[in-house]
Parts: sequence; C-alpha cells; structure tokens
Amino acid sequence: MYPFERFTDPAKSVLRYAQEEAERASHSYIGTEHLLLGLMRVEEGVAAQALASLGVEVAEVRRMIVTVLGRQERVAASQIIPTSRVKKVIELAFGESLRGNRPYVGTGQLVLALAMESEGIAAHVLKDLGADYGKLANAVAAVEGAGVSETASELAAHRGIATVPVGAGARVLVHDPEPPHRLWEGRVTASGPHGLEVEVPDRPAGVKVTVDPRLIHPVPTGPTLWCRYCIQP
Repeated sequence: MYPFERFTDPAKSVLRYAQEEAERASHSYIGTEHLLLGLMRVEEGVAAQALASLGVEVAEVRRMIVTVLGRQERVAASQIIPTSRVKKVIELAFGESLRGNRPYVGTGQLVLALAMESEGIAAHVLKDLGADYGKLANAVAAVEGAGVSETASELAAHRGIATVPVGAGARVLVHDPEPPHRLWEGRVTASGPHGLEVEVPDRPAGVKVTVDPRLIHPVPTGPTLWCRYCIQP
C-alpha cells in the first residue's frame, strides 16, 4: 500500500488495483492504462461513476488496451515500477486538487489528470471513447454535485505539512538534490511552511536540510510513486 496521506481511500485502492493489473498482464511497469483500469475497478469512486455516465465500459477499455499493446510475451519482473507518465499523472492530480481547493486527492482528480496528461495510452483510450478532459470535468462535477464523496481515513484536519506520515524524531531517508541523488539517513527535527527539517549527520553539504515531504522516505521504506529521484524516467 502506498503511504499517500492525502489520497482518499478509493484513490489508494486505485493504486493497488493498478499494480494488480500490471501483474496480471505480466508487465514490468505500471502504466497509465493500468491506472485507468484501477479507476474503473473502484466502482464506488467518483471517477468510475463519471466514466460510467459517459458510457465508458471496462470491457471496451480492456479491449482497446490490448489492441494498442498487442499480446505481449510474459516477463518475470522482480519489481514493478511506475512509468514516468504515471508519475506525471500523480503530480497533475495534486495540481487538480490544489486548483479545486481540496485537502485531498480523489479518484476524480486522478481521472482528470489521466486525460490532462494527453500522451499516455489511457489518455488516447479516453479520447477515442469520447471522454476528453472537458467532458470528464463536467461528469466529475455532476457526480460530486449529486452527493457522491470520498474520504481519506488518515486525512489531517488541514492542508500542508501535517499530512506527512512522519513526525519529529522519525527516522527517514532523504536524497541529495544533486546527482547521483545519494540517500542519507537522518531524523526529522521540525516542520515548517516549506517542508520538513531533517538533521543528517556527516552530510558534507550540510547537516540540516529542508525537504519536500513528498521526497521523504520513512524508515523502513522503499521507492514511492511520487519521488522524482526513485522513479526512473
């Protein structure tokens, strides 16, 4: 499960289903097409209901994806990682959340981000099915206007640094911003308006660093979808 504190519960489920879709297809990556299938599998989510209102059906989406990709040879993958396009979609979804003045990212923002990304397989499938960004935005608004909402079980009471799943004293890993982006272990000492303050002993460039919370890795941890240094382009 990805530790996205600002994701609603349905949006977190989408990420799990996207990985399942990649595993089912024996792909070594999570692509936008897997994210779209994940969105449609969360039937109670805003995105799935918006897509349904536009006549987008999961069987047809699967057929179109197979047509685009073909029947690929099964591969054994020790690790399935998201593509750079999926990383961009996640970033766009956060942007949609900010524009809508929301303290969370839901499935509605994810499906809008898929369409906005415009170059991935999912964006092309949606466009071919008549679900471009404009129509999706109207459909999402209609579903939300009808009272459908999503919740984030661990959502903080306000936006900002408090949504990060680590607190003062927590052991974390942080990257150097310069290549090769070495990881350093340190401890969170404080939070501020621009990030978390982390104390990293013996770091030549400075013992204390202020880090974007999206680039923090709690210990123990692994690569995350939104860390630009962990996800290969």
